[in-house]
Amino acid sequence: MHVFIDTNILLTFFHFTDEDLDSLHSVFATHEHGSATVHLTSQIKDEFRRNREGKIKDALKRFEQAKFKTQFPSFMKSYDEYNLIKKLEVELLKHKNSILQKVGEDIVEHKLVADKLLIDIFEKSEFKNTSNEIFESAQRRMLIGNPPGKNQSIGDAINWLILLKHVPKGKDIHIISSDGDFYSAIDDSRVHPFLQEEWREEKKSEVYVYRMLSKFLSEHFDGVAFSYDDGKIELIEDLADSASFSQTHAVISKLETHGYFSLKEVEKILDAANANSQVGWIVTDYDVSDFLHRVAVPRRNELTNPDHFRVIDEVSSEQAERESE
Repeated sequence: MHVFIDTNILLTFFHFTDEDLDSLHSVFATHEHGSATVHLTSQIKDEFRRNREGKIKDALKRFEQAKFKTQFPSFMKSYDEYNLIKKLEVELLKHKNSILQKVGEDIVEHKLVADKLLIDIFEKSEFKNTSNEIFESAQRRMLIGNPPGKNQSIGDAINWLILLKHVPKGKDIHIISSDGDFYSAIDDSRVHPFLQEEWREEKKSEVYVYRMLSKFLSEHFDGVAFSYDDGKIELIEDLADSASFSQTHAVISKLETHGYFSLKEVEKILDAANANSQVGWIVTDYDVSDFLHRVAVPRRNELTNPDHFRVIDEVSSEQAERESE
């Protein structure tokens, strides 16, 4: 799996965001463990260094403007809660000033939690540099008007051309970016059609875009371990396409070599059991039943499709009968 994380995503952790910093760690952990390849460019590193302080400055300004003072109607001032709230306001202001002082020191020293993680990521990563050829091609692309890029900035074009150069042919690219230049003008959840067609022509594969890390992770990560594996995905597809009982048994045997299956992968396996009779008719065979009992039954409370429950119930009944023998 090939992943690209844009600078704007990295910078959100120095501003206001609902994203969890652990999400960023999770994606790069998959890179370290070989489950995915995260492409970082020197352009990304430079953009981050240029814009970090600007993002922090804006975030600090907004925080400093936050008001911790309540206006009371005159008739409320005789109540006990009035004095309590006024006291809490003083405490809030005290803590506000305290956190501003502490964070100010950590900002200068690059000791924010996000700084520590990104420093570690940058130190462990190999950055793909901008060659003269890439730079000249990006300039030409910008002048012609081809996406991505805006306001006479060629940074996005540089990153795109580096991805075109380094991602192997036949491999999809997953782009995590809030930059509108990567997205369709008609459907802002889909990739820009120009980029999609260009990638398909050159790479014979697909481009997937996500505006937030959480969106990407929700599709490929379920909080336990990053599960994406090309070989495992192919086996699940083989199971769905199985043309015989013997082929199903062979695929199940190979799937058993994989220890972990995400919720989405379990759902696809159960879909295969429902849609393909060459799987569904033998879910009570010992090897198929044991496999489904291991990977699907523990997920029962997370499933919502009634057809999935039917398969799980059949497997559970078989397991119970076997235990009682």
